[in-house]
Amino acid sequence: MSPFALDIIVRASALLAAAALADLVLRRRASAATLHRVWTLAIVALLALPIASYVLPEWTVTIPIARPLAPRVASTGTAPSNATITAGVASRAVPVPCIEDGRRCESNRAPAGASALANAAGLTPGAALAALYVVYAAGVVLLLVRLVLEPFVLRRLTRASCDVTDAAWCRLRDAAAAQLRMSRSTRLMRSDRDVMPLTFGTIAPTILLPASADEWTDDRRRTVLLHELAHVARRDCLVQRIAACACALYWPHPGVWWAAKRLRTEREFACDDRVLASGSAARDYAGHLLDIAHAFRAAPAPATALGMARARQLERRLLAILDEARNRAALGRGRGIVLVAVAIALFLPMAVLRAALAPTDVGTSNPMVGPMLSLAGLAGQQDFTGTWEMHPSRTPGQVQLTIRRGQSTHGRTLPLAELERLAGTTLSAATTVHFPIRRDAGTFTIDGTCRNSACAGIFTFEPSATFAAELAKRGIGRPTPQDQFYLAIADVGPAYLDTLASAGYKTPDLQLLVRAAQHGVDRGYVREMADLGYRLGTLDRLITLRDHGVDPEYVRGMAANGLAKLSADDLVRARDHGVDPDYVGGVAALGFRGLDLDALVGARDHGVDPEYIRAMQSLGHKLTIDGFTRTRDHGVDPEYVRGLASLGYAGLTDDALVGARDHGVDPDYVRAMAELGYKGIPLDALIRMRDHGVDPAYVRRLQQRGLSNLSVDEIIRRRDRGDDR
Repeated sequence: MSPFALDIIVRASALLAAAALADLVLRRRASAATLHRVWTLAIVALLALPIASYVLPEWTVTIPIARPLAPRVASTGTAPSNATITAGVASRAVPVPCIEDGRRCESNRAPAGASALANAAGLTPGAALAALYVVYAAGVVLLLVRLVLEPFVLRRLTRASCDVTDAAWCRLRDAAAAQLRMSRSTRLMRSDRDVMPLTFGTIAPTILLPASADEWTDDRRRTVLLHELAHVARRDCLVQRIAACACALYWPHPGVWWAAKRLRTEREFACDDRVLASGSAARDYAGHLLDIAHAFRAAPAPATALGMARARQLERRLLAILDEARNRAALGRGRGIVLVAVAIALFLPMAVLRAALAPTDVGTSNPMVGPMLSLAGLAGQQDFTGTWEMHPSRTPGQVQLTIRRGQSTHGRTLPLAELERLAGTTLSAATTVHFPIRRDAGTFTIDGTCRNSACAGIFTFEPSATFAAELAKRGIGRPTPQDQFYLAIADVGPAYLDTLASAGYKTPDLQLLVRAAQHGVDRGYVREMADLGYRLGTLDRLITLRDHGVDPEYVRGMAANGLAKLSADDLVRARDHGVDPDYVGGVAALGFRGLDLDALVGARDHGVDPEYIRAMQSLGHKLTIDGFTRTRDHGVDPEYVRGLASLGYAGLTDDALVGARDHGVDPDYVRAMAELGYKGIPLDALIRMRDHGVDPAYVRRLQQRGLSNLSVDEIIRRRDRGDDR
């Protein structure tokens, strides 16, 4: 690898480290829009770095490094031994940058990596270096070709699609654009198949809707359009392509791929924040997002297109949406300028800085060698520090303790009395705290401050020196310090293993035990689920229950609503489909008691919730659960019923409403036809007109020709004859 390429890699790593540090500092207080801008600036800087490094002047900093002293050969006139000669050659084979007379110099020998490749493949160092460049260039070309071909993939996806010209959709799009204060025009298309709602196009932005989008409620339509238009307003498609270019240029660097992932994550958070800032209810929006993710999880979505709800990000997005304390502010112009200025101030020194390593023999009097070697030793140690916060739980007498370390977050609900006993004080009255939390796997030392019964601060974790040996004796395996950190969070120790054994579980291996700890399967969960009759034999089945949100409170709530002794699979199915105690109790209070799980899941899947049932019943529709499912499936909702009633079509039967909805007779159509003189005509006449293609535009054209006051039959005959002149 050339010195210039090595410099670029080092400085690119420094840029990414600076962005990661900014992300870590800002994450708890800044909005997703701010974090997205930080990573956007980092990606742009990566692309600008090679050009800036070539154009800008150099600023060289000398760094001393230690190397072993060369072996001395006795000056006895005898030739050195073969071993001595070999050692001398090996030491000279390592290329070391140097400083001569205050100037920078480079070794003419091939890099060590190329030499190792040459030795392994039987090539000369020059040929091995050339092979490395060929592999790198092939990767860049492959990724750039993929990027170039993406528009053709999107064109093929949209070739069978059609523009959406429906007035209701266009009104919703324009209203959503006005809410987001955007002036760019956006094309709206409907696919001929069920694709994930997505946005693409940097110059001419387009929103592609699935074939089933017309069956959505107005609220879901508005939500989807707001989210996709937020991408357009923020120019996320352009940023996505820039990130793809950076990944192609730096494809061997894992940090660049991680930065692109962080960019995608904060992009979706920022768009969610915009939707919520526009007035959407958090729970309703989360429900729409979850339904869309499940409905279109297998649908195609090209890499450069921005899909609305990819499954890999769904859980974190739902948690963020429901987090009322989250900062959702958009990035203002002033703050954006400050971020750009800070980025330039950091970028310019990194672009001009060059590090020249000066070799220094071990044992010399160079004062830099000792500290450098000490720092190198410390770099290999694992850091177990992080942040924590505590606030009262919804359950009286309980507190929610959240621990964050790096990219991982762990939450635990603990008795307030236990924490106050450990802290030695009443937390509601404390201002500072310092106490240990001792677990079998290690000890957390807690430091922080408190205010209004909420506390936060930093922690350190010290792994137990004897715990690993204890697990090894039990035949489980010897955990690493990192494993002990996870096990300590869930308080996994001998008592936990005894609880598993008493509940009939097989002794888990180390990997399964750590996974259980990471997924929140603690001793209390094992014990309570066993008391409720769920002794599943293997720990991985219990982890599955926990992952799907099945906890003892959920099981007891379902039993209290008449769904006792459900199997583990049925619990998972019910939880996945949104059938929880609140839902079961809600529909029961409206007259639907004793429904089995299949009926509840079916109703929930079709959007029949207590709010829908209550609204329809208030409008006079007393139906069975299957009847409500039918009306919901056909798009007959309270808003539709009220809209027709306000236009003179009140008291319609369920069959009449379904028929009208199926034939496209909605309030907009009825209102437009009434304005053109067809007011108060029977509903079946409107359906006939709609079926024969008689729409307001057609009637308006006839009236402009002087053909007014035509009867329903006459206007249908003219339409059938193709009289459209």
